[in-house]
Amino acid sequence: MNFLQLCQRTRQEASISGTGPTTVAGQAGELGKIVDWVLTAYEDIQDETKAWGFLRFDFSFPTIAASSTYLPSAVSLSEHGKWKSDSLRCYLTATGVSDEQFLTERDWNMFRDVNLLGTIQSGRPSEFAIRPDESLVFWPTPDAIYTVVGEYWKRPQTMSANADEPLFDRTFHMAIVWKAVMYYATDQGAAELYATSEREFKRILRKIKRKYLPTFTLGGPLA
Repeated sequence: MNFLQLCQRTRQEASISGTGPTTVAGQAGELGKIVDWVLTAYEDIQDETKAWGFLRFDFSFPTIAASSTYLPSAVSLSEHGKWKSDSLRCYLTATGVSDEQFLTERDWNMFRDVNLLGTIQSGRPSEFAIRPDESLVFWPTPDAIYTVVGEYWKRPQTMSANADEPLFDRTFHMAIVWKAVMYYATDQGAAELYATSEREFKRILRKIKRKYLPTFTLGGPLA
């Protein structure tokens, strides 16, 4: 379902009289609340965890010789939320991916006190740290153009146009509807409707988590 359809389905499931909305733009009154509830519901689902698979994307950018620090915005990641720090690799761009090697993450405070103390070594990057502002800092400082690749999580996304769709599979879009109905039920003091919509929301949310969160397995027995 797209944004408009989610709003229409929310009105339907909440048994709100009338029709519509016919657009998500410029709504006021009860229809305006529906639009806001749907947006908030989508944001709340994304805020459940920082590790959603549907917010996980690849990135790639070239380093600049003699430059060690790279903000997400400076490497065209305008929707960056968090680095997947165990995924970072780099290779000498002139050589190609056959030269690819993993980069080792270090704690920022230790990295700053050890790697960035005194004269900074230049060469092929082998380590990095993430500064509090989410910039990546490499050590040694690149002495040539290297391509850094890896994965990151986008920050929570929003919808603004009628045709915009949530990032996760359409199979689970009703989770947004039921969460929005929960807001309506709270607004109306409708305890029975709230209980029903909460039950449906949690049922679908469990499915979303099974699909989009990492699967953890127990290790073997200790020798």
